[in-house]
Amino acid sequence: MKKTIVTILFGMGVFFAFSQNGSNPPQNVRNSFQKEYPKSKPAAWTQSKTGWNADFEDKDNNNGEATAHFDTKGRHTDTQVPYDKKDVPAPVVKNVKSRYPGSNNLEYTRIDKPGATGVYQVNLSQKGAKKTVYMDNKGQEKDYHENQ
Repeated sequence: MKKTIVTILFGMGVFFAFSQNGSNPPQNVRNSFQKEYPKSKPAAWTQSKTGWNADFEDKDNNNGEATAHFDTKGRHTDTQVPYDKKDVPAPVVKNVKSRYPGSNNLEYTRIDKPGATGVYQVNLSQKGAKKTVYMDNKGQEKDYHENQ
């Protein structure tokens, strides 16, 4: 009986140790986040194939909800900020409307990369097909790759 209880307790300890790993980034990633966003605190961390993601309230830039991405070495790769249509620059909205008439289910996200001008990711549905386009703040479509 004692052996069974000890085995169960050991198994639970191992389970909890490994389950915490997915939400606890390495120190270099946490340090990078705090350097980039000293006034903000991550609400949640998630691990991906390429690194770590921090969901947080961006108090440093008054962006509201945001998700910052960091690679495994702790480098800040980008920050994504969901936008309401009313907050998106008018040229972006106008160009989406003219280039993709009849589109619906529009979702706007601004993507900021360190040292680069931000782009707007627009997810939309047109004639039943889902499409993602990227535009600068002047509404010009951009060829954009997530891992640039």
